[in-house]
Amino acid sequence: MDSKLYVSSLAFMGKPVKEMIQICAENLFNLEFSSGIPFHQDMEGIYLRANIQKMLHNYFPAPKIPFVLNLASKNDKIREMSIDHCKNGLSLSSKSNAPFFAAHAGFCIDPDPAELGRKLSFDPDFDRELHKTLFEDSVKKILAYADSIQVDFLVENNVLASFNFDGVNPLLCIDSRGINEFFEKVNHPRLGFLLDTAHLKVSCQTLNLDLDEELQLVKKHIKGIHHSDNEGEVDNNQPIGQDYWFLKYRDQFDSTVQVLEVKNQTVREIKDQLDLLGNLGS
Repeated sequence: MDSKLYVSSLAFMGKPVKEMIQICAENLFNLEFSSGIPFHQDMEGIYLRANIQKMLHNYFPAPKIPFVLNLASKNDKIREMSIDHCKNGLSLSSKSNAPFFAAHAGFCIDPDPAELGRKLSFDPDFDRELHKTLFEDSVKKILAYADSIQVDFLVENNVLASFNFDGVNPLLCIDSRGINEFFEKVNHPRLGFLLDTAHLKVSCQTLNLDLDEELQLVKKHIKGIHHSDNEGEVDNNQPIGQDYWFLKYRDQFDSTVQVLEVKNQTVREIKDQLDLLGNLGS
């Protein structure tokens, strides 16, 4: 399998992590350990001992006491826990020779873990500029550590579904304007953008933005890509097919690390979708 192409653990959702590792070893899949894998006392050890090419993402390894990773939180404890989680992710990335560690952009609210992916309840009277500053400061702290161990840190675009938007957007880095503003404020060689193509598709439909134009406006920051599809209403990690909107751009990112981030797939389905993405870097 191409060394720059990974399969997210979401593809094996519900399976024990050791079974995921075994499937990947047998089929020569590179595995991204991602959110959704439950807490285990020795999860870091399981990850490091896995004899496959691997990387980790966002909320992995899950903490014993759940919290919403939010690098823009007004709550000092949540923000510091989020920073520490990212530093640990970078450390594990270094130990496992992973290409980078990535986390989601911050929120202007502190949702309950059970609300993620659903309608968020929040007070619309938040100070967006304050949260942007907190997010930038958090990322700068993470980047100082990333630089010291020579591992890149990537920020993933959030997804704004229509059911969470009534004229007030509680999320950061959902469109080219917010993404580019962030990268102008936090200019660092270790910083990169993890493009989630499904997130961008939903956000563009919600905000009535041109999807292809938005991609071109953020293209220069992209150091990693998450691939999945949807109908434009909700991010539900559906498989990619011949009509996948991003396929026409795939040749422009041959040297970029990419992840198939689809849910509950068979080995055959995974292989078919990896074939669609092509031989990256060849």
